[in-house]
Amino acid sequence: MNNCHFSLKLIRAIVSACLGLLLIYPLASTAADKLYEVRIYTANPGKLDALNTRFRDHTLKLFEKHGIENLYYWTVMEGAEGEDPANLLVYIVAHKDKATADAAWQAFLADPEWQEVARKSEEGGRILAGPPVSIYMESLDIPTGENVADTAAGTARLFELRKYNTGQDGLAGTIDRFKGGEAELFRKHGMQTVHFWSALDKSSFIYLLAHKDRETARTSWQGFFAEFRAFMEKYNAGQPAPAGGAPAAPPRMTSEIRYLSPTDYSPGK
Repeated sequence: MNNCHFSLKLIRAIVSACLGLLLIYPLASTAADKLYEVRIYTANPGKLDALNTRFRDHTLKLFEKHGIENLYYWTVMEGAEGEDPANLLVYIVAHKDKATADAAWQAFLADPEWQEVARKSEEGGRILAGPPVSIYMESLDIPTGENVADTAAGTARLFELRKYNTGQDGLAGTIDRFKGGEAELFRKHGMQTVHFWSALDKSSFIYLLAHKDRETARTSWQGFFAEFRAFMEKYNAGQPAPAGGAPAAPPRMTSEIRYLSPTDYSPGK
């Protein structure tokens, strides 16, 4: 009887731990063939609280009603160049595919409940400064190598969302470099590599990192860059010689970097 009681306690403990990890790493359990979508909202000055209230109290439930999977919601600690972090909300949702996404957004916008929520929430003025930015993304086959033991259940992390505007010509080479060791170099220096994507239109490479806090992030990047030159020399030495002489210069690339803090209503923290 005592052994049976112990076994039941052990099973409950294992189930509880697994549920906790699912809350921390919701993306890790999703199917690779899902279509992801990152959306960036710019609120009018002073309206970010109203936007968060609308999402917390209404929008997430309406997304679920129309088959949109809620994953991460963040306010912005540090925005990309030219952005005002105080007015930004960034989030990631998932869909079955593009056709399903289009149908879900159409149904959401046509929903009388949403229309009433939107009307009431903007009685004191428009919340958004303009249309949201939307980028559809496909998962990439780059191992995340996450060590779930590094993060205690329920502990909110500082996230870093990076978008490399590679263009179609530069995307394949960037993916190959990350597969060839760059992602592992992040992990070596204490960064959690949460997910890797390419934009659906193949214009950019997007990935999500997590850190304990901003100071830890700075230390991790310092360690990374101290080794990056040597990594690139080794990586380039292993590439096949280009036909016809010297290699072409790599395509010019811009980047967008945002440091993000989970909202209180975000499923993923």
